[in-house]
Amino acid sequence: MILRSLQTLNYRHLEAGKLEFPLGLIAVVGGNAQGKTNLLEAAFVCLTGVLEVSRVETVIRLGELEAFVGVELEREDGISKLEVGLAKGKKLAKVDGVRVKTADLARHASAVLIRPEDADLVHGSPSTRRAFLDALVSKMSPRYAQALVLYERTLAQRNAALKIGGVGLEVWDARFAELGAEIMRLRRRAVNKLKTLTEIAHSNLAGNSKKLELNLVETARLEDFQTHLSEKRREELARGSSAIGPHRDDLEIKLGNVLALDYASRGEARTIALAMRKAEFDLLKEKFGEAPVLLIDDFSAELDAHRRKFLLELASSVPQAIVTGTEAPDQASKLFKIENGRLEVQA
Repeated sequence: MILRSLQTLNYRHLEAGKLEFPLGLIAVVGGNAQGKTNLLEAAFVCLTGVLEVSRVETVIRLGELEAFVGVELEREDGISKLEVGLAKGKKLAKVDGVRVKTADLARHASAVLIRPEDADLVHGSPSTRRAFLDALVSKMSPRYAQALVLYERTLAQRNAALKIGGVGLEVWDARFAELGAEIMRLRRRAVNKLKTLTEIAHSNLAGNSKKLELNLVETARLEDFQTHLSEKRREELARGSSAIGPHRDDLEIKLGNVLALDYASRGEARTIALAMRKAEFDLLKEKFGEAPVLLIDDFSAELDAHRRKFLLELASSVPQAIVTGTEAPDQASKLFKIENGRLEVQA
């Protein structure tokens, strides 16, 4: 997939306008807080619908009520225009002028964003790893994306019933178990593929000094979810919330047979996260039959020469990749400079 252009209006402090991108390895160079990350983030939300902030309004330029991002994306079957409008608590999406759900953008486009903060996939909370899994599996399976939305709605209703002593709880239990089991089945399939590809990528990155292992840790038994719910009833009523289900599961990461969460160094965590993103890239490439848009933020941060080489070889292996940094990699075929949110062509 090729990102032909990016248009923004009132997105953080990016200068409004339309940017056109060529093929090749594109470097966006600038100092700290000049807009490099914002640029990749804007492209990513338009390609995937995913905006990794707690409140949508935080990405809207101060003093404005709305923001807009649009991209022209070339796939092997043609060019599409994707648009996302942002307002307080809202994301509105269109594909070729037709209104769609933001989750449906993943049916038309595919992108992988690699950044230094990915180390949080290892050292962060279970919710961070669940968000990674949910985003990835939703891109691979529209069925999963739909089930996840319905599950989260049912979870909210079930928790409300638990908070008032379980009144009406039986109305939600069957649906909760049905949707939870569906999500678990689809997650298991995806994690089996993710596990293999991540472990291969990690071996290539780090050698065989410490073996990496990924495992899905589930809080409920898939085979008898409804019975397991009944067993947890007293605990859930005391808590006032649902104690088991996909919303509480985790992706366990072990390095050298110990939990990476507790024992991996920052450098090891970055390596693991990079291997996970490479696996994500491979899965999406298989799903769509072509490479996703590759966006790499601060390509040299916390990576040694071997790992930077791995990352840049990946970027050079696809028709187009956009990387940011304080300086350009030697392999760059096009150079942009960004300063105070304004992008200018340098070469």
